[in-house]
Amino acid sequence: MKNSSRKISKMKLLYLAWAPYNRRAESFAQALQAELCFVHYFQYQKKKWAILKYPLMTVRTLWILCKKKPHVIFTMSPPLFCPLVVYVYHILSRKPFIIDAHTGSLISTPWTYFRGLHQFLCQKALCTIVTNETLAQLVRSWGGKALVMSPPVVIPKFSRSRRASRPWITVVNSFSFDEPLLEILEAISRFPEVDFYITGDKTKADPEILEKKPPNAHFTGFLSYSDYLELLSKSHGIICMTTRDYTFQSGGEEAMALGKPLLTSDFSFLRSIFRLGTVFAKPEANSITKGIHDLLDRGKTLEKEMRTLFQEYQQDWKFKKNELMHILRQRM
Repeated sequence: MKNSSRKISKMKLLYLAWAPYNRRAESFAQALQAELCFVHYFQYQKKKWAILKYPLMTVRTLWILCKKKPHVIFTMSPPLFCPLVVYVYHILSRKPFIIDAHTGSLISTPWTYFRGLHQFLCQKALCTIVTNETLAQLVRSWGGKALVMSPPVVIPKFSRSRRASRPWITVVNSFSFDEPLLEILEAISRFPEVDFYITGDKTKADPEILEKKPPNAHFTGFLSYSDYLELLSKSHGIICMTTRDYTFQSGGEEAMALGKPLLTSDFSFLRSIFRLGTVFAKPEANSITKGIHDLLDRGKTLEKEMRTLFQEYQQDWKFKKNELMHILRQRM
């Protein structure tokens, strides 16, 4: 046991992601002391570039793997073609790989069109990391090994600011299809005495959404991670919502780490994670309005609960990390 532990500590771990940046990938790499490599060309998530960039990313990925020669490779999905290229390297090198499967890669289009390929890769992977038991059961039904493991909370140092004197709520947003931003904006318009700062790159926004902005809503545009954390630290609360079940909310993790009350979507999966310090609402304007009232009225109590939840979450992460290390030991 001690020998295998020493071997694991000396193992060269590499985390590969086909993206310009991904906070979840960065957190996993830091927590596991893995080298992180982002591979990306042209515009991100633009289908018109796929036929050009995927061959380039394939070559770049194989070059990285051949040069760095990792003992174990972690690979993010989506896109599913990153694990596919890693599998090709696995055939050549016999080095094990682990898939970090985001919810969309398992249950959303276009990746559901490649379900047979995903099933095959999960069978070949050492294990597939997912965020909930429902997705784990799906992977196991394919003949793969699944590990339910939420991303670690790794908050870098940043310039903390005093909380704003006027009520201030940050809406964690990326203009993704599963974010009920129009409904959130309608709810925001009912709180003229509160400032709402909405994150996300405005170039990705539907013009209709930007036009419906009430006076007390402020779009921040793209922020560096340190500026983003500073914004959260000023807030009286954080809103982070989705219309898609089984979707992990990284903004909720950051709310935990900063001890901020959270308003998120009323799904049983999210309730199982954010058990304390959190208000739940349906992705509808009236429900969100009620949730904002609750967030502001119970702020102090929710802050205290959130700090307790963060301690519990950290302990759970350590337990899950030990499970992952056990899987690696079995492979030694």
